Amino acid sequence: MKIQGANDIALVSWGGQHFHSLYPLANNPAIAKNLKDSFPQPYTIHDARFWIEHNIKFNPPQNFAIEKNGVLVGSIGAEKGKDELRTNMEIGLWVGERFWGQGIATEATKLFIRHLFEKFSVQRIFATVYDFNISCMRVMQKAGLQEEAILKGAYIKHEKIGDIYQYVMLREDFNSSK
Repeated sequence: MKIQGANDIALVSWGGQHFHSLYPLANNPAIAKNLKDSFPQPYTIHDARFWIEHNIKFNPPQNFAIEKNGVLVGSIGAEKGKDELRTNMEIGLWVGERFWGQGIATEATKLFIRHLFEKFSVQRIFATVYDFNISCMRVMQKAGLQEEAILKGAYIKHEKIGDIYQYVMLREDFNSSK
C-alpha cells in the first residue's frame, strides 16, 4: 500500500526493498533518545529484518515506511488500544537525522492521521512526546493535534525523570477540518 502526499512524501507498506536502508538509518542514538526504550539501540540488521517481517501481516497496515522521492527517510506507526481503550490509537514516528527540518515528519503525520481515521474505527489519535523534544511538539501542532495534557514526572530515560506532553486529535475535529 502506498499513500502519496505533498512534496514527494509517501507512506509505503514495509517490504524487502527497505531492508538494507532501514538499519543504517535507524541505528542512530540521536533518534533512539526521542523514542521509547523498546526501540533498539544499537539498531541492527536483525532488528530491521524483524520489523519488516512483523509488519507484513497487518491489513490494513498500521505501520509504514516514510519515503521521500522513493528513498526511505523514516517510519511512522500506530498501536490500537485494547478493551475499553479500543477507540484510541497511539502514533509514533521518527525521521532519519539527515532529513530533519524538511517538513517530512509533519507531512507524514497528516497523511497517517487521515489513513487511520479512514481505515480504523477509532475516535481519538494521540501521541506522547518527551519534554525535551521540542521539534516533535511542533510537528504534532502543525499536523493539527492539540496539546491535551502534561504528565508530570511520567518518564525516566538515561537516569533523568521528565514530563510527557500528550497531543490528541478527535475524529470529530478531523471531520470538521476536512
